[in-house]
Amino acid sequence: MKYLYTIAIVAVLVCISNFISASNRLKKYLVKIDESKRNLDIALAKRYDTISEMIKVAKSFAKHETDAFTNIVKLRQEGTISSSNDAIKNQNDAIKEIFALAEAYPELKSSAEFLRLQDEIDDENEKLAAAKRIVNGNISILNQEIVSFPTSLVAKANSIKKMEFLTEEDLDRKKSIENFDYTV
Repeated sequence: MKYLYTIAIVAVLVCISNFISASNRLKKYLVKIDESKRNLDIALAKRYDTISEMIKVAKSFAKHETDAFTNIVKLRQEGTISSSNDAIKNQNDAIKEIFALAEAYPELKSSAEFLRLQDEIDDENEKLAAAKRIVNGNISILNQEIVSFPTSLVAKANSIKKMEFLTEEDLDRKKSIENFDYTV
């Protein structure tokens, strides 16, 4: 009988230890996701600053085109993946407007400052894409843990739910090569 109590106590201690270990692991993943989202915020903020500089340069060439400058990008406010996706989309829309304006003003398009900022946007797009991959990688690790038994029980006990991934804008169009212009 004494051995049964000892086995029961050891089994309970092992279960508690595993629960604590899984709980700590999930919380570490949440910290990694938060850290990677902050790095994404930094990339978005840098891109925002560059867009603002591009707008200043464009304004000097097109003072009467105020409509193109009224919808300046908002950075993340809530800290959710959805708001990150919205911020990225808003910045992409602002960049498209600036480039469309540059088409209307050839002297703007050939301006050394505008060309430098255009190169900077390209570099920041690469950094933003890398930050998105890191965030999604960390979310993937957490989601894999959450769907695995017995960690799923620990996640449920800690109210940790699967997270949505950052998305790519206009992905269906980018998957298809049907609309490529092959004329030379």
